[in-house]
Amino acid sequence: MTDGSFARGGNFEGAGAGRRPDQFWIEAEDLNDRVELDRVFRAVWRRKWMIALITVLLTAIFFGTTVVQPSKYTSRATVVLDAREQQVVAAQDQVVSDLKLNNSILESEVALLRSTALLEVVIRRIGINRFDIIDPALAKPSLLDRITTRLGSLVSNSPDTPENATTRPSLLTPEERRMNRITIALNRGIQIARMGDSYVIQISVTTTDPELSMLVANTLVESYIDAQLEERKRVAESATRWLAEQVAERREEVVSIEGDVEALKRTQLDQSGSSVEVLEQQLAEMNQQLAIARSERATEMARLKQINAVVDSQGITAAAETQTSPYISSLRASRSELIREDARLAGTLGPEHSSRRKIASELEEVNRSIDAELRNVIASHENEVEILRTREASLQSDVDRLEERLSDIATSSLRLRQLEREAEAARSSYEELTGRLGEIRAQTEIQRAEAKMVNVAQIPGGPSSPRVKLMTGFGATLGLTLGVVLALVLELFRTGFVQSAELERATGLPVLSIIPKEKFQHPYSVLRRLGNQHFSLFAERIRQLRTMLTIRVSRESSHSILVISSLPDEGKTATSLALAQTYALSGKKTILLDLDTRRSTLHSSLRDSKIPDLADYVVGKVPLNKVCVQVRPFQFWVAGTGKHKALMADSVSLPVIENMVAELKTQFEIIIIDVPPVLAVSDGLPIASIVDSILYLVRYKKTPRKSVSYGLAALRNAGLKPAGIVLTMAEIDADPDVYAGDYTY
Repeated sequence: MTDGSFARGGNFEGAGAGRRPDQFWIEAEDLNDRVELDRVFRAVWRRKWMIALITVLLTAIFFGTTVVQPSKYTSRATVVLDAREQQVVAAQDQVVSDLKLNNSILESEVALLRSTALLEVVIRRIGINRFDIIDPALAKPSLLDRITTRLGSLVSNSPDTPENATTRPSLLTPEERRMNRITIALNRGIQIARMGDSYVIQISVTTTDPELSMLVANTLVESYIDAQLEERKRVAESATRWLAEQVAERREEVVSIEGDVEALKRTQLDQSGSSVEVLEQQLAEMNQQLAIARSERATEMARLKQINAVVDSQGITAAAETQTSPYISSLRASRSELIREDARLAGTLGPEHSSRRKIASELEEVNRSIDAELRNVIASHENEVEILRTREASLQSDVDRLEERLSDIATSSLRLRQLEREAEAARSSYEELTGRLGEIRAQTEIQRAEAKMVNVAQIPGGPSSPRVKLMTGFGATLGLTLGVVLALVLELFRTGFVQSAELERATGLPVLSIIPKEKFQHPYSVLRRLGNQHFSLFAERIRQLRTMLTIRVSRESSHSILVISSLPDEGKTATSLALAQTYALSGKKTILLDLDTRRSTLHSSLRDSKIPDLADYVVGKVPLNKVCVQVRPFQFWVAGTGKHKALMADSVSLPVIENMVAELKTQFEIIIIDVPPVLAVSDGLPIASIVDSILYLVRYKKTPRKSVSYGLAALRNAGLKPAGIVLTMAEIDADPDVYAGDYTY
């Protein structure tokens, strides 16, 4: 038998305070929403040996793999990309412009420094034989390499023997294969990186030879700078040759086009007889005269139209009123005088009077004179319009002839202007190319590299790797981290309870005691532990459980206590025995009633099997006092089943048990009843309904949370509520938060 527990003192009401009586099932939200720092620490501490093992193992692995590695030496050189422009030749006119440094260009230069082509140049400069020390083909294979090669040959079933190797065709010569091997091996030991946000690039070379590391670093920088200069010079020389050819071609083209221009000018002057400027001046004057003639004709026509319009609409007399001729003005005055005189005589004389008839005759004569004069004016305007029209036609004819001559001259001038533009373009291109050729010839002589070496690599004073202490520390840190993470993961996925606080929060019931784990091989071992180690932690936790029950139960003369659990092997029997012994030692007359009829061991362990048991009482063979036996040398009584377990399990009924408990209460003060697990069989639920108090046992870390939830739900559905929870078989050393672990008298 293996059971037990340890205890945490404190408020046994726990998280159940303030809840409804029936609210004691597990609340998963409370468990998941709260993360306590002390729980994390306890989870790590409980698995400290696992964490220590992982830490030591990874530390040893890193230490072992680091120690067996060969020593390597790192040499460093730095190069700076100079962003300043030297204005010997204007930057915009350079054949190869200076670098406009930015992140992309800097990364490109770093990639160029790492290029295989540049590494091959370095190897050739130093001498390929100097790199035999890093040639993988000349290195002795390590144990790991030999094992890997052997496994690979076994898997492929084609071992790489010299015979097989010689039969494989190769596209590379032995020298090329050797160069490839050395280049790859050297590239693995080269680190090139930009230093912060500056224009400085650091080249680190790591090999097993310190002098070789220094040579490679310096030669790599020198080859990079030389490659820049050679490329710039090559481009400048190529541009010089091309521009010289272009200058010669442009010179011949300029001479040819300028000759054509002069020849065309002479031809044009011979054909026109006068210059274009003179003809254009004449045309301008005639156009001006033509415009004046058109304006005068328009004015006369407007006057004529106005007079005719007045005559047509208002008559001759009204039209005469619009004229300013002196003669017409005098006639209009005479007419007005006659009209006034006639009007004066009309007041005293009739129309037929001689004076008035004379005035009428004179008035008629004046009107005929006005009409004749107005018609003369109209005829005069018509003659003027015709004269102006004839003049306009003559001027228009002269203008047309001049425009025709100018058009002929313009046609011949179009070719001239085109030739002049071509001559100007050819002359400008020739002059530009001539100047550019001179600048490029100067650039060829003054080319400089954008990069320059800042720090020359030196022979390293000591190895840079392997860094035994660093890697060992890293292994220890990694092991510790992995161990802690694994411990937390295990804690996250654990299914049981390790703390009274979380058990109280989950169930809503107080944890009355936490009983430590003890190794009991026999029921007598439990009783002997209480007798021999009366002040051990196990005994103290049992006494604490008894005290809690005493405080919480009623003050009746006798009291029945049911001990039940969710699953088997949760320390139910050991707890019942220890509690019965503790009550007996306190002076209470106590009996332990073993009703776990399917797995009962108390009867055969603590009493003579020949003595009648509860099965005999149930069938009516013996009275109850015959099956209750006191355990010697201990003080409590025991009643259970032995040889008739099947009979007891099949025939027991609740009224029989209820009568039996009622009869025992008349003889004993404390009745402790051990029943089967609530989730295993249903025997315990009916019995739980007739007892005074129920103790629900939960095994430390082992009992699944769902099992506790289902077991308490079964009791709740039956209308029952336990008096409290007992956390059994707890591991004292696994939890640093448990106090009084070593507190014994």
